[in-house]
Amino acid sequence: MKALSTARGVAELEIRDLPLPEPGAGEVRVRVRASALNPADQKVLGGEFAGNILHGKQRPLVAGYDFAGTVEAVGPGADLAKGDEVFGFLAYGRATRRGAFAEAVVAPSVTLARRPATLSPGDACALATAGATALQALRDIGRVKPGQRVLVVGASGGVGSLAVGVAKKLGADVTGLCSATAVEFVRSLGADSVIVRGQADPLRGGSSYDVVFDPACAYSFGAVRHMLRPGGAYIPTLPSPGLFLAMGLAPLLGKRVAFLTVRSRRTDLEQLAAWAADGLRIPIDSTFPVRDVGKALARLARGGMKGRVVIEVEGGF
Repeated sequence: MKALSTARGVAELEIRDLPLPEPGAGEVRVRVRASALNPADQKVLGGEFAGNILHGKQRPLVAGYDFAGTVEAVGPGADLAKGDEVFGFLAYGRATRRGAFAEAVVAPSVTLARRPATLSPGDACALATAGATALQALRDIGRVKPGQRVLVVGASGGVGSLAVGVAKKLGADVTGLCSATAVEFVRSLGADSVIVRGQADPLRGGSSYDVVFDPACAYSFGAVRHMLRPGGAYIPTLPSPGLFLAMGLAPLLGKRVAFLTVRSRRTDLEQLAAWAADGLRIPIDSTFPVRDVGKALARLARGGMKGRVVIEVEGGF
């Protein structure tokens, strides 16, 4: 199979012919049609410390977590069938040996959902990790209930742009924090109000929230704790020494702090797909063929994102 891989780093990304992976017990092999770019791919391909934790680092390295495609081989005990159109994402950890910037990928069948015809492969990929991150953070950790107030930091970014819509589907009143150039975009996603970053202190004032979701990890608990209602939760997506200290301090203040380790769950992917059919927007910032992942990474690094970066794998080599 063809795969975009590297032996050292981003500068040496090239298309290689690699052995076709075989599914083991409970696994399926998927012929990949599309993928999507995540900040984790930057860390993995850039050789960052976190990247060594997020990927098994088999050489040559093939990055990519999100994927949509067609099941073409089924291992013993897998509960999908050859020909099923599916989508999902690979585990963020060393169990992932080879990624989705390739013509085929192997994954446990229980982590994948059947892709409805109403959802294109690119949209399904854009929805997978980012949508699951938003859903699991807001529903499971934030325990968002109808009528509660949610602040989404980085509301125009890959995860944040989906988090606005997910929070609305959960019944929340949503405020998005974004740059001045993204205000109308964030409003179009369904945000009830918008805070503009860069105008004095965006967190100053008396507004209070039940959940502050910070997928970009732009702020600390100390910076937002005055905005949290009693029992309110601050949720970033990455651990840090300061965050662990905050997790110990927060209960003493009657508040909660927890970071999210996202998991690909079939029921969550099905819920997100159903919401997409019922109006949940899946914002796409840009699309690149897989051979141009280097350019896609440069787009991600520039910032100012309005949604996800989709990678076309089928026909993209």
